[in-house]
Amino acid sequence: MKILAVDFGMKRMGFAIGNAVIRTAVPIDPIVRKGDVPDIQYIEHLIDEYDISKILIGCPLNMDGTKSGITLDVEAFTEKLKEKIPGNIVVEFVDERLSSFEAEEMLKSHQQDYKKRKKILDSISALVLLSSYIDQSQNP
Repeated sequence: MKILAVDFGMKRMGFAIGNAVIRTAVPIDPIVRKGDVPDIQYIEHLIDEYDISKILIGCPLNMDGTKSGITLDVEAFTEKLKEKIPGNIVVEFVDERLSSFEAEEMLKSHQQDYKKRKKILDSISALVLLSSYIDQSQNP
């Protein structure tokens, strides 16, 4: 099963593609947000290109588990996305608390330049979400 992980942001959106069967995940280039319609069209393109059967959307919660300010934006975007994609594709929210922090820590060891790290941070965050999901699904 091929999975697309989405790290939703107001300025950028990061992506990672994974295969739950062979337990692999890789980041793909993030996009600068252009609005819900073109962003959803891009996700539709990814679904077709990678034969996606599940989409994980990072849900930004506060540390106490309550919804954050951006959570409502993520939920609204996800509802619009569900209306446009085929009904057989499962869309699931995953807790993304600390994923950006973990991604930043991973990148620090490989890329010292902050501006270069910032460009790929969102997709590395999506990779963290997806890798965690694949690991948890294999080890309940």
